[in-house]
Amino acid sequence: MVRSMNLNRLAALAPAAVIAGTALGADLPSTKEPPLPPPEFSWHGPYAGVYAGALLGDGQFTFVTQTPIRREAFVGGGTLGYNWQWTPQIVLGVEADFGYRGPLEAERVFYVMPRAADGGVLGTARARIGHAFTPRWLVYGAGGFAYGTNFVPRSVFSIAPLAFGQQNTGPTLRAGWTAGAGAEYAWSDQISVKAEYLYAWLADSGINYTTTLGALPANVRSAGHIVRGGLNYHFSFGGAPVPPPPPPLVTK
Repeated sequence: MVRSMNLNRLAALAPAAVIAGTALGADLPSTKEPPLPPPEFSWHGPYAGVYAGALLGDGQFTFVTQTPIRREAFVGGGTLGYNWQWTPQIVLGVEADFGYRGPLEAERVFYVMPRAADGGVLGTARARIGHAFTPRWLVYGAGGFAYGTNFVPRSVFSIAPLAFGQQNTGPTLRAGWTAGAGAEYAWSDQISVKAEYLYAWLADSGINYTTTLGALPANVRSAGHIVRGGLNYHFSFGGAPVPPPPPPLVTK
């Protein structure tokens, strides 16, 4: 009889013990670690990409008289570069590109009518300094070395003196300089898009034409305004690596 009464008393006290234990557990401090913040976005690291656009000639062809080279030509190619995130706002970098320049027409002035210059190569190697006015928007200036095929018309016709000639010294690569500016937007942690303007100048070229009046010299100044857009793939976006979380606390 006494034993039965004790069992009944224990059964009545069990729900109260469970409720008290739950309340005590709620008062204990949590051992769960707060979630780690995502890694900071960074422009730092190498990248590669492609570009396409147009070149507006700003050159000059001198044969008897001066004829401007003012027409448009397609440009396109590939890019390699590296960025250093110097501060959260300042981004330094180097970039090189190599591409194709399409055929370039020359103006016809008075009595001199040059033919188009054949297509050729056009490339640059530049230093860049940029300002990230938001984490994913970058504006920059750039300048450095340029090289490319000179803008030599393949043939020329002149009314006075009456002469028709074909170039007998083919196009050559010339060195020069370039400078410009652009803006770049990080579409994702790996992909960015950009738009930029560059002015490129190549060293003058002295050439000869075989004409109906014999060999006649000419001079070409190769220069132009370049407007182009690009798409870059970045290999190491994401900022500094995040350390692994500490092991959970063990409570007894």
